[in-house]
Amino acid sequence: MKLYLRLILSGALFLALALTFAACSGGTQVESSPVAEATEAVVVEASPVATEPAIPVLEIAGEAEVKSLSMEELKTLPTTEGYAGIKSSTGKITPPVMMKGVALKDLAELIGGMDETNGFNVVAEDGYSITYSYDQLQNGSFIAYDPATGAELKNPVELTAILAYEADGKPFDPKQDGALRLAIVSADLTQVTDGHWAVKWVNKLEVKNLGAEWALQLDGAISKPTDRVSIESCGAPQCHGASWVDDKGQEWAGVPLYYFVGSVDDEIEHEGPAFNRTLADAGYSVDVIAADGYTVTFDAARVQYNKDIIVAYKVNENQLPDDFFPLRLVGDDLEKSEMAGMIAQIKVGLEPLPVIEPAATEAPAAPAAAATGSLVITGLVNQEMGFMEADLRALEVLTINAEHPKNGKQDFDGVSLNALLDMAGVKDGAKTLFVTAADGYTSEISLSDVRACTDCLLGFTNTAEQFKLVMPNLPSNTWAKDVIKIEMK
Repeated sequence: MKLYLRLILSGALFLALALTFAACSGGTQVESSPVAEATEAVVVEASPVATEPAIPVLEIAGEAEVKSLSMEELKTLPTTEGYAGIKSSTGKITPPVMMKGVALKDLAELIGGMDETNGFNVVAEDGYSITYSYDQLQNGSFIAYDPATGAELKNPVELTAILAYEADGKPFDPKQDGALRLAIVSADLTQVTDGHWAVKWVNKLEVKNLGAEWALQLDGAISKPTDRVSIESCGAPQCHGASWVDDKGQEWAGVPLYYFVGSVDDEIEHEGPAFNRTLADAGYSVDVIAADGYTVTFDAARVQYNKDIIVAYKVNENQLPDDFFPLRLVGDDLEKSEMAGMIAQIKVGLEPLPVIEPAATEAPAAPAAAATGSLVITGLVNQEMGFMEADLRALEVLTINAEHPKNGKQDFDGVSLNALLDMAGVKDGAKTLFVTAADGYTSEISLSDVRACTDCLLGFTNTAEQFKLVMPNLPSNTWAKDVIKIEMK
């Protein structure tokens, strides 16, 4: 009996101590099982959850600071959305779609903002760049076109330049557009803008000191002023840019003179080869005129496709000094006396084209114009097509490793040759590709051989607007260089 009472008292004491401990700890009281009471509690600490660091997709470089933003951070910024479409250099219209992103002017505020002397240089992953002026960022000063006709809109449309990360509510295809691309948007579907503003694969924005605004007057069969932004975008390394190093080691960069001539020698301002070869062969003069009236005169034969006569707009990556600003003629094919500075006008000795007023009544539809571009596909096709390099790079770009017949294995970039033929639509009865190069070289390739070659490409080169055929496992004569025309026969 004494042992029994002692056990009861011991148990009561243990229970009282346990209840006292629980009350002091403030913990939730849970009825314990005998097994739980008999074993010592094991505390297991939770492992910290590993998180991947955010990957930067954009760098913004100001004059005093640099910011890197991940996609998640970009999406926390104020959004701007609207409809954006493009008109290519060949006149092809890509209809507007809804784009969503961040306005360039809002991104500029992250690094202290900008003023009238600055621009935003937009840089793509492949090094291509183009500069947007302060006016374009703040006021949307872009030329807009009717999506149905391609004609320039006479009434202003409110436009905003944005860095877009979505189209139609979906992220961009990383292979086609990259994670980010530029778009010029408006509130409705009534406009498209020039395709060269729609930069893809954007990964960097940098503030650029632009100095004073300026324009170059071009007069020929047509007349037009060409502003600084247009000339600088044309002078990008992957567009028509060219450079020259003088005897002091200074690098001058700009655009070959013949591109300016070609933009006003007939009604075709940009599409196709640089200028009208027929007119150039017939002969005319080209006057490069400085602000003080000093003039350098060339004949068309000397200018034609001459990349050693350059209209330079920068030296050593800076704007030109006052004694040359804004433009200077430079290059290996010039005498010192011909290196005019302070260029204000280029005058091409051709009669101005007559201004044709629109007819009072609707005229019959004109026959389709011949395709123009740095590369054209003609002959037995449903639609003759012309392409500039920007148009081709807007398609799916492929990279392959192939055995060159003479130079061994190499990597090549380009677009599928068969895809281009499919776009043009090869007619029944066509059997041969008749290929023409810029120097007059021609070759014939069996259509069946091309159709069997899934890796055959129209390849890009290190020179803007020059292409080559990449023809794996086909004879060396099919690997044509500087191809300008493919005719189906």
